[in-house]
Amino acid sequence: MTRLNSASVLRRTSEHLTAGAAAIAVTFLMLLTVEVRAAETTDSPPRISVSYQDTAFATEEGTANVYRKLKMAARKVCGIAPGNSLNLDQRTKAQECVEAALADAVQRINRPMLTSVHESSARDLG
Repeated sequence: MTRLNSASVLRRTSEHLTAGAAAIAVTFLMLLTVEVRAAETTDSPPRISVSYQDTAFATEEGTANVYRKLKMAARKVCGIAPGNSLNLDQRTKAQECVEAALADAVQRINRPMLTSVHESSARDLG
């Protein structure tokens, strides 16, 4: 291989690696979305999408903020909202739905700090 050809091959390889690294970086910086679903056995339970940035999990404050968003979405999707009047049985079922939907979302996101916030919140309630 001539010197000119090897330089050309190295340049192209370098360009491909740079493009690949850029694609990976963009993927990590993209806005992520998780759906909070009502814990029902219906074919298509209600869902609410919650958007967050992957970088939110770098701090406790960011993680707590994502958890609050998930909790609000779970309450909404399970029918617990300001102004809704539920009897005791409905309220109990709705709260169970919230707990299941929140646990499912936390498990699917699978971030240790978020799991810790969720477990701490569950201990505070119990």
